[in-house]
Amino acid sequence: MQCRMCGYEFDPMHGGSCGSCGQCKGCNKAICPRCGYGNSLAYEKEFDYISKLQNKIKSIKSMI
Repeated sequence: MQCRMCGYEFDPMHGGSCGSCGQCKGCNKAICPRCGYGNSLAYEKEFDYISKLQNKIKSIKSMI
């Protein structure tokens, strides 16, 4: 995953995760080990879906 604040590439499974800040429980964020920004994991799934959908639309347009 790439941090949306600083651009650092990190593995969300090995970085900090929700609960490490002590402010909330179960917010599903991956904390960047470089800058400490809380990146939403749900946002990453939505972005992947949108990217795949865009690629599919482009391939259909190229067939026409």
